[in-house]
Amino acid sequence: MISKRLYNRYWIFGIMIGICLIAFVSHGSEKFSLNAPAQTQSISIEPSDSIRSRLQGVVSGILAVWDKVDVVCLGEDHGSKNDSDLRIALINHPDFVRKVDIIIVEFAAITHQDILDRFVLEGEDMPRDMLKVVWQDAHGAEVWESPIYEAFLRSARKINLPLPPEQRVRLLAGDNPDEANRGRFIREEVSRQILSKGLKALAIYGAGHCVCRGMGFPGELESQYPGKIWSVIGFYNVEEGRRIFGLGDEPKLITISGTDKAELPAAKMFFLGRYNDPATLGDITDAIVYYGDIKDTKTNPDKP
Repeated sequence: MISKRLYNRYWIFGIMIGICLIAFVSHGSEKFSLNAPAQTQSISIEPSDSIRSRLQGVVSGILAVWDKVDVVCLGEDHGSKNDSDLRIALINHPDFVRKVDIIIVEFAAITHQDILDRFVLEGEDMPRDMLKVVWQDAHGAEVWESPIYEAFLRSARKINLPLPPEQRVRLLAGDNPDEANRGRFIREEVSRQILSKGLKALAIYGAGHCVCRGMGFPGELESQYPGKIWSVIGFYNVEEGRRIFGLGDEPKLITISGTDKAELPAAKMFFLGRYNDPATLGDITDAIVYYGDIKDTKTNPDKP
């Protein structure tokens, strides 16, 4: 039988161990809660080195296209981590600033072009609270609150910093919040600001704005600027794309225009409003980006 004195010693010792455990768990929880957002932000915004490396074949393929065309329309699925990684990897390639004069983006309002010029061209450092008006006044502001869009603007600023002013890539706001017909505005802005001046540009819009038939500006401007615009978008139905093209686990840029693939029906690989749409791949895009086994995620808008 344990004596009362020994029992009390065990009881006190047990309390001390409990206090230590509580302190340890609390400290660990605090450490986790402080570090987790930073890790989440890093993972959800910037492409990792391994992802950048795996996308280099796709990046090189897109860069080569500017030797033949003036505008590359890189269509995105709004909020897509894969699409964000690709465009950041693309503009960070050293050849990008040597080939491209302008980046035009859907997630910025023309009413704040002056802010973009100060930020991207002049290199003025701006906190998020100052910069966010650029996307908050554009159509679809609730989508652009996702941190991937701010990350792209900051990447565009970063690539310019080492360059002399005359060599810097300008970033154009590609949305007019006062214009009801967005398609017309995009078509006119790309024509007036880029194609009519013979400049080289990267256009980043939702995939629907990048298609090669009339609903997208490449299709609308083709007769006026034949062969000057090149569209690339990702599969809507990735598994169907894998099956049709016999794709494996590595990312790939699939050329469509000028190949026999252009005659393939597009409806099962792309969402066209209805699956009996007679459009061919050539009607939709000049190329398809396939991300291999890189799992895509949707990045959520930041909470106000």
